[in-house]
Amino acid sequence: MSVNFKKVLVLGSNSFTGSHLIRCLLDNTEAEIVGISRSAEYNPVFLPYRYLKNIPARFRFCRIDLNNDFAGVARLCDEFRPEIIVNYAAQGEVRNSWNWPEQWYRTNCLAVVRVSEIFKTKDYLKKYIAASTPEVYGATGLNIKESHSYYPSTPYAASKLAGDLHLFALHKRHGFPVVFSRTANVYGIHQQLYRIIPRTIIFLKAGKKITLHGRGESRRAFIHARDVADFTLRLILRGKPGEIYHLSPKEGLMRIADVVRQICGMMGRGFDESVELVDENYGQDDQYSLDSTKAGRELGWRQAVPFEEGLKETITWISDNWDFIRAQPLEYKHIAS
Repeated sequence: MSVNFKKVLVLGSNSFTGSHLIRCLLDNTEAEIVGISRSAEYNPVFLPYRYLKNIPARFRFCRIDLNNDFAGVARLCDEFRPEIIVNYAAQGEVRNSWNWPEQWYRTNCLAVVRVSEIFKTKDYLKKYIAASTPEVYGATGLNIKESHSYYPSTPYAASKLAGDLHLFALHKRHGFPVVFSRTANVYGIHQQLYRIIPRTIIFLKAGKKITLHGRGESRRAFIHARDVADFTLRLILRGKPGEIYHLSPKEGLMRIADVVRQICGMMGRGFDESVELVDENYGQDDQYSLDSTKAGRELGWRQAVPFEEGLKETITWISDNWDFIRAQPLEYKHIAS
């Protein structure tokens, strides 16, 4: 791919998808990159770009809390003058959005409004990639397109949609160059340990039982983080402002119970002995099924990492870093800002 940009700002650079994008940009472009997150950089186990032997000087990290220091963001941007902004900064844990809904709206909506106010008049900004979520649609039929109606079911989904709608209005009124991405569930190496795939692997290695809420009947499609990073790079290069692009894997939807069963088989463990099925599902939707034809047609995107290959790689990653990982907390920890 021919790259026509020189400076990229990644908001939420400590996030799973944000850190994979930085690695992708370092590997495939010569662009200068600035990453912003509210926390200090994580341990290299959770940051794929830190696995590089020598991180290029063209990357730098800045610790800034978007909820509390918009002046700092504005100063940094006017100094750096990014042509591209990719926003992965979000409160993204669905179940706990019921516990602190105001915090989710503050980060996923109000912060988006305030950040976009900084950028809407900047002539150096050429494209703003908004990492959205299929959960804004609520439970869906099969292979829905980007024009599907919205029906969010959780504070997380509603707060993300509120931020998206503001960006749509900015595009309509001011020509703000926003492009929206909505992807299937992302997985892979370096993921937060409380997510279903790494959590399952860790519990199996530790001999603990895995609790599956909703009896594991909800269905999800899983896309590897490297495929998402490649997709995002293509959005930067070819995505059309004001447009939404879906991303989903060729494997399609899978029951969560079947994903766990597949991991059990790979690790030589029995499913029935390893899993506890419980009824509650915290209001989460039964399934999200996206049609990514548009991404293939307009961006030239193709899936590179099959699901089975990605699972094997994740098992190996956890095994290779087991002494560190086994000592880490496995529950989501909410940090208010």
